[in-house]
Amino acid sequence: MKCNVIWIDENIESEEKKENIKVLDSFGAFAIKLFTNVDKAIDHMKYIEFQETKVIISDKLYHEFLQKFKENIIDMCVAPKIIILTKNKQSFMINNKDYQHKTFYNFGGVTDSFQEIVDYLFDDNKSEKIKNFDDVQLTFEYIDSKEKLVLPLLFKVLIDDISDNNTTEFTSYLYEKYSKNNDEIKNLLGSIKNISDIPIEILSKYYARLYTFESDFYKNINKDLGLNKVEKYLTFIKTLYEGVKLRSLPLANNNILYRGSRISNEEIKNIKEYINKKKEGLPSSIVFSKSFLSFSKDKKVADKFLKPKNKDKNLSKVLFILEKDNNYDYNLCTHGDIEKISYMPNEREVLFFPFSSFEIKDIKETKIGNENGYEIKLLYLGKYLKDIENDKNIIVNENKIPDTEFKKQLYETGLIEIEKIENINAKELYDNYKHNRNLISGEIYIKPNDINKGIRIINSFENFKREIGVKNKEDDWKYENEKEIINNIEIKINGMINQFSYFYRFPREGKYNIQYSFKNYLTKTNHMFWGCNLLTNLDFSNFNSKNVTNMSHMFGGCNSLEKLNLFNFNTQKVTNMKDMFLCCSLLRNLNLSTFNTKNVTNMKGMFLCCYSLTNLDLLNFNTQNVSNMIGMFDGCNGLVRNNIITNDNRILTKFNNRKIGIIDLKNYF
Repeated sequence: MKCNVIWIDENIESEEKKENIKVLDSFGAFAIKLFTNVDKAIDHMKYIEFQETKVIISDKLYHEFLQKFKENIIDMCVAPKIIILTKNKQSFMINNKDYQHKTFYNFGGVTDSFQEIVDYLFDDNKSEKIKNFDDVQLTFEYIDSKEKLVLPLLFKVLIDDISDNNTTEFTSYLYEKYSKNNDEIKNLLGSIKNISDIPIEILSKYYARLYTFESDFYKNINKDLGLNKVEKYLTFIKTLYEGVKLRSLPLANNNILYRGSRISNEEIKNIKEYINKKKEGLPSSIVFSKSFLSFSKDKKVADKFLKPKNKDKNLSKVLFILEKDNNYDYNLCTHGDIEKISYMPNEREVLFFPFSSFEIKDIKETKIGNENGYEIKLLYLGKYLKDIENDKNIIVNENKIPDTEFKKQLYETGLIEIEKIENINAKELYDNYKHNRNLISGEIYIKPNDINKGIRIINSFENFKREIGVKNKEDDWKYENEKEIINNIEIKINGMINQFSYFYRFPREGKYNIQYSFKNYLTKTNHMFWGCNLLTNLDFSNFNSKNVTNMSHMFGGCNSLEKLNLFNFNTQKVTNMKDMFLCCSLLRNLNLSTFNTKNVTNMKGMFLCCYSLTNLDLLNFNTQNVSNMIGMFDGCNGLVRNNIITNDNRILTKFNNRKIGIIDLKNYF
């Protein structure tokens, strides 16, 4: 197997280095590239194909390389091993011990001996390719009733629920099962099975590359998936999903893709019947795959899979022609272009993941070589699923989901309650998918002066508690919810998992996307984003707040917040909304029309110092049980009577009596 060697050294032109390079070149198995400049080396690594890549780098350039590699990792086609060449190994190890365990790449080692590099490269490239191939029989799941339309969406919920901490364990499982008789798989998996912090965009490339090996792995996974045995592969599938989202597995831009395969005559019969029989209430003849499906951007590649003579009379040759629907919803897109990553790049492969949805447009008999076969035209779906997601009425209450095993898997994710497993219907499952996902998305804008400072991205309840002091254990400053959040939360910044931290050091200026994911429903969100003064946007449309009882100070001090989506917020159990939007001084609009405040007792300072607020929808507010409304609208200088929507006279009274101007907050604490 060919291996890329990238050597970055400020003294690469020295006589000693020239002799070293001649030694490496003598092996004949390496493509060697030499650089004195880190930026040029990084640019080169963006365009080489996904092959085993080693980076030899001098200790003087190591830290610069590490930083720039991390900044450009999303664009990389490689996941290299790093070999640091230093004059004094022991000294380097002592001075840089922390770096070895916090790498964003596949760490290779530190050496002060060129001979060690030679031995390392030579030993790591012994491999033998297995040359055997059997067709994988294609099976579709037919959407023959309305309730099955929701299954692809719910499958994504299963995937999203898998913890990223499972990757190391799963990779070890793959290593033990598939690498014993295959040195190439051993090299590929062995290099990552003990790395717990390897980023998802690199790991997705490793996994996709593993799938393209001619081994038992892809056969076993597709066989198990076809039999609904999905549990042990959920980590694998999720990693590929994440790779697509992060564009490390770029979406294919071809309008037409091809697949040559053999499927059973019984399935040919089913397809003919299905496409000719209009299903009531369905957009068209929709199917979804239960296993992985490989397509090619080159029809000639698909033809090669059909050339061997068909010796099994129970199977028929089929050429699938897949047209892309360019109106797909990106979030539901479930395929990746793995041509550069594949061990067989000439196949120009596009891999569709399980539960990808298709529409069967046509099936016709044709000649494939000298044999009878079929041509089946498919349309990859996106817009239909998007329509379904936007119109839950298409799913009816009467239809029950028959697959008990699938429902058990849903139960394990917490999406459905155990007593409802046998009687659950599609609409309920859909509602769970739509409204019970515990996700908060947001944006934060970093200015030059904020670079590498500890920026608060979610509130440290304990720190805040110490800052202000607690005099009464039973009052609003009680922070029993801290552990509840710590044990539940996963934070991603620009798609990268951030080990739970209240603060984050942003490496450069600009806009960052943040996602907060919760495994279980929270019961308290008070002070959740208190003092997160660089957050500019928060979206709670996929956050389930049905069990929350305390929302006091939830957004207090978010004085850069310009957009806040609380539509679908469930506040039916909330009793405390004190200072909820305190000093959200850049917020101009707040739509709180879905709020249910019948159980709220405290609204003190709820909109205090919201100086920019010009529109406020409080139409559903009910203050009959509220005992404290002091300063509720004080400082709402931009809000006029015509732009506050309410039918509650107590609210109008407080609004009309509000204090205008700059407010001294000392009087409110």
